Amino acid sequence: MPRLLVVDDDAHIAASLVERFQARGYSVSKASNGREGLEKAARELPDVVLLDVMMPEMDGLTMLRRMREDGIESTVIVITAFGSVEKAVAALKEGAYDFIEKPFKPSLVEETVKRALEHTTLKRQNKALTANEPEPIVRDAKMAEVVALARKAARSDATVLLLGESGTGKEVLSRLVHRGSSRATGPFVAVNCVAINENLLESELFGHEKGAFTGATSRRAGKIEMAHGGTLFLDEIGDISAAFQAKLLRVLQEHTFERVGGNETITVDVRVLAATNKDLKKAVAEGRFREDLYYRLNVISIMIPPLRDRRADILPIAEGLLSQLARDAKRFSVDARAAIEAYAWPGNVRELRNAIERAVVLSEGPEIGMADLPGEVTTGFAPTSSPDGFHSKVEDARKRIIEDALAKTNGNQTKAAEMLGLQRTYLARLIKQMGIERA
Repeated sequence: MPRLLVVDDDAHIAASLVERFQARGYSVSKASNGREGLEKAARELPDVVLLDVMMPEMDGLTMLRRMREDGIESTVIVITAFGSVEKAVAALKEGAYDFIEKPFKPSLVEETVKRALEHTTLKRQNKALTANEPEPIVRDAKMAEVVALARKAARSDATVLLLGESGTGKEVLSRLVHRGSSRATGPFVAVNCVAINENLLESELFGHEKGAFTGATSRRAGKIEMAHGGTLFLDEIGDISAAFQAKLLRVLQEHTFERVGGNETITVDVRVLAATNKDLKKAVAEGRFREDLYYRLNVISIMIPPLRDRRADILPIAEGLLSQLARDAKRFSVDARAAIEAYAWPGNVRELRNAIERAVVLSEGPEIGMADLPGEVTTGFAPTSSPDGFHSKVEDARKRIIEDALAKTNGNQTKAAEMLGLQRTYLARLIKQMGIERA
């Protein structure tokens, strides 16, 4: 049940709002001033707060500021007197989601609260996902430079264009930019521009009004609107039509748009990250992609190298995927590790993940062997798993080095990782995969 807090010193307005939203299935509480409202917000943690600006004891802007200082992340809709645009702007700067002017239509309040609730849900989902998102596994020097550039880009609000082959991890890197930005607590909304039918893409991004087309039985907020206060990631941007390019350009330039079938101009605060595996410069030269949109998107460009050009990352990524996908502790055989490292991976990380997932399903026992890997990975690879083989000796040496570091640190994995120059989580995976007992 959605939780709503109404904070308004006008008893009539507060009572009518409480009655309206309770009738629609909300759990609603009310407060008559900012001080009481702040106490209830801290205690009840409502999903949405309807907050009047002008109140005794503590005004709405002060309450909003105090909420943010206290870490209360409820989505706030500010109610202002007619014509008080400066108050509304100040509230948006303090982190309010939207504002409504008095006198207002109850239906407008209801629609705004509905959108705010969707925003709250999306923000919480992103927060949960972000909390479980591992940092990119990087050993290759080229990829380390790419990640460093992404971290620098995160500090600004500039548009970022991620380039590279399919499956190289463009969305993973875009999430890293979002997490490192001032918008990290806001929503991260990803849209694959080629996965949606061209006729539906406009509605998906911009939303639509009731009756805009057959099947539009109610107003619906689009992805751009849902990303308000956060980051919008547009994947496969090189494949959108010329007509849609013009509409997207307006969003980037003016931060405004209209829903499909609507006349109301909506203003959004959104940072756009875009990605493509296409050569956009060539597309511009051939007239297939707008030059002005290209330069709007390409403020900061990041080229992600294919997996075959960062071989030092292949095995660590494979081991990381294995620890994620396997329910029980599993490890690669010496030959399987060598085959994975030697393969070119034309499908990049996406292909590698599919291969590891297949191997986890097919393998029996704790070890993944050559027979569990796809044929294209093992074809042409000469096994060298004899005790005197090169890869076997390398494996034994790695195990001895880790065991020695653990012995010197009395089994402290954090100190051992520092000694070896490894990430703590990576060392833990190696210990599990190699069956090292002292950990």
